[in-house]
Amino acid sequence: MSAPLSDRSSVEAAVLSLQERLAEGDASDGELRRLCESEIEALRCAFRANPAAFSKECVEALRELADLLRQGAD
Repeated sequence: MSAPLSDRSSVEAAVLSLQERLAEGDASDGELRRLCESEIEALRCAFRANPAAFSKECVEALRELADLLRQGAD
């Protein structure tokens, strides 16, 4: 994740990119899972630093993505 996540548009773009990456890939793929988990962790850190940059929809989408990754690990 190269762009700073300091505003809603950059957060929304990062979440959309993550959704697309998972939709195109296989959540059970270890490499994809590690990459996506790393991006989700970066988004968590950004949320702790600036929760106002995250819409309710983005937070819900990130929860769903994290759940999907957990299911793919099983």
